[in-house]
Amino acid sequence: MTLPDPLASLYNDRFTDRRHLWLVFRATNIYRLVLAVLLLTALALDEQSRLFGKQDPRMFLGAALAYLTLAVIAIAGSYWRHPRLLVQAHLQMLVDLIVLTVIINASGGLSSSLNSLLIAAVAANGILLPLVSALLGAALGFFLLIGSWMVDRWQHAEALTQLERGSAGWNGFWAQLNNSTDDWVRLGVLGAVLFAAAGLTYALAERARRGEALARQRTWELLEVAELNQGIIRHLQNGVIVVDALGQIQLVNDTAREWLGALDAVPGSALEQVSSPLARGLKRWLRDGGSEAFPFRPAEHRPELIPRFTRLSGRQAANVLILLEDSDQTAAQLQQIKLAALGRLTAGIAHEIRNPLTAISHAAQLLEESASVSASDRRLAQIAYDNVKRANRIIGDVLDLARRDRVNPERLAVTPWLETFREEFLRGIDGLTPDWRQQVAPAELVVLFDPHQLRQVLWNLCANACQHGVRAGEIPQIELRAGREDSHERPFLDVRDAGPGIAPENVSHLFEPFFTTRAKGTGLGLYLARELCEANRAQLQYLPMTQGGSCFRITFVSPSSALEMD
Repeated sequence: MTLPDPLASLYNDRFTDRRHLWLVFRATNIYRLVLAVLLLTALALDEQSRLFGKQDPRMFLGAALAYLTLAVIAIAGSYWRHPRLLVQAHLQMLVDLIVLTVIINASGGLSSSLNSLLIAAVAANGILLPLVSALLGAALGFFLLIGSWMVDRWQHAEALTQLERGSAGWNGFWAQLNNSTDDWVRLGVLGAVLFAAAGLTYALAERARRGEALARQRTWELLEVAELNQGIIRHLQNGVIVVDALGQIQLVNDTAREWLGALDAVPGSALEQVSSPLARGLKRWLRDGGSEAFPFRPAEHRPELIPRFTRLSGRQAANVLILLEDSDQTAAQLQQIKLAALGRLTAGIAHEIRNPLTAISHAAQLLEESASVSASDRRLAQIAYDNVKRANRIIGDVLDLARRDRVNPERLAVTPWLETFREEFLRGIDGLTPDWRQQVAPAELVVLFDPHQLRQVLWNLCANACQHGVRAGEIPQIELRAGREDSHERPFLDVRDAGPGIAPENVSHLFEPFFTTRAKGTGLGLYLARELCEANRAQLQYLPMTQGGSCFRITFVSPSSALEMD
């Protein structure tokens, strides 16, 4: 991975406006402000020994006051952020070098103990300035010290000349320079220290900037990885819950919320409040030392869930990871494999079976229409023709069942869709026209389902209501009710009739393939309807009615779920 050079990008507008750089600049100016106050305080309290400003107290006072004023202005400029940080830092460097040189000269020059202030200023400038500027600042400070020292030597030579009534001019000045070997040594050492301070501070600041850039890059990478992990966990097909030692939920994904019917479950919630059966299973697993967990059903209309408990390792060793698997989904996957094989088989034999059936059907029709055929033979031909039609229906249902994996879910507005279906069903139904009633609350209810497969499911349910859900001599009654469950957001659709109901001994066999109570039925209608519902992540169940009749409920997936189906 290639990181951007922090030095190449430090001084453009995007980086210089960063808050932490302005904070560093503001902190250095607060240091200058405190330093100016301390210098003024020392000058006021040290009137006898005059360690500060002993050579020229008035110059020292003026320079300290100017330094204080300029530090205040620089602090205000750091809040205003105009001009740019780079410009303000260079201006502050010039102020430091000039004002501190004047203060040092007013306090005795090279013999003053305030030379360290100039070293500190050059070092501070190396934090925000580029290397060239930092070295130029060290060179400028060194030349200012030399110039100040030379001016001091010139003044001293002039004073000696007037005192001794000798000749003035350059001779005395050069004599002063030649006799100041110790000062030259001090200047050399001080210059070396200035350059070393500038280079060392810049190197440390550069290393800190690189470390900061690397840390910031790693932080963003970790945040992206964490966000990616959260997204993966959120959209897993299995439910994921992490529980701490106190039974508090630390992590829960959307699948677990939907399966448990606890859409308001958030980290910090108690597992006992979210799902009592799951909490009991966890306690039993902890008590028995990792025994196998038993499947449970959160609610009557919910799928059966298989929990799997695993204790985490490392720093999270006290936490337990709970994986929830939908037993119906697992069974549906196995069934899908079987149906895929069945689909390949039926696709291969459909042509071979339907062609002979078509020939038999035509032969039976011709035999029935023949004038030389007796009434008994015509009856036999009719029986053959009816059974051929039934065989064709069975083949059609099996082919539909094999195509159940071709799901194209859409967001369907229930009210207009049911109106269209009602008109289509009433036009195509054989026999008596049923008394049709429907109710949708709220009126803007939306479900997620393949529209073609939903039509197949409702047609089967409504056709069964017309054939089985009617009492002798009465008109079939069909009532459709759509809405949302009281405690959940999942929408539902009920298909009710006013018939005698289903015998208790037949309820457990309703959705078995080829189970039928009609002599001419195929026994695949309800089985196919349930398979199509499960392909759309919905559930179809039979609800007995206390006052007669039957009710088949379709519980749809929550509309807020993702549109991608497996």
